[in-house]
Amino acid sequence: MKTKRAIIISIATVAFVLAAIFGIVRQTQPVRAQDQPPPVPDRISFGMVGITAGQTVRINIANTIMPNDSGWPPGPTRVVMSFRGMNGQLIRNRNGEVVRKAVDLERGDSTFLDFDFDQLPPGPIRAQLRAVIVAFPPGPTDGEQPPPIGESIAATVDVINNANGRSTLVMYTSPAMAHGFNPQPDPPLGQ
Repeated sequence: MKTKRAIIISIATVAFVLAAIFGIVRQTQPVRAQDQPPPVPDRISFGMVGITAGQTVRINIANTIMPNDSGWPPGPTRVVMSFRGMNGQLIRNRNGEVVRKAVDLERGDSTFLDFDFDQLPPGPIRAQLRAVIVAFPPGPTDGEQPPPIGESIAATVDVINNANGRSTLVMYTSPAMAHGFNPQPDPPLGQ
């Protein structure tokens, strides 16, 4: 009886040790060195706009980095444009697809994304939405992070009347405003 108990304890101990060794070896992950940190995306959000039948909302983006600007790493700036609803949900068209456009903008290039009210699923007679841009700057070349993307992207949002092509509203986000710069001067001291 004592021998049988000793054998069972020995087998259980060996099984436990083998399971522990297997678990340690299996969980060991190889470490991969990364020369430089990946680019950090930047986000530009606009306020809400309303569109109704016969109107289109457009996001316009321009990459304002000059071709010879050595302050930025070489390569394009990747931008992803989309629209969000009042509760932050992504806007979808009648087919259920997310209204989104991703583009690699070379220095000096521009692009836009249009969304016509008639592309919305049936619902209210007015849609409230806001434009959101996520931009990924070119990757650093010497281990330094580039300046904030707001210093290289100019963006506007238009609401366009489909009948005559005229803009009924234009919202502009200057690069400085995208990062909290207040263009108002400080009042003189003593006032």
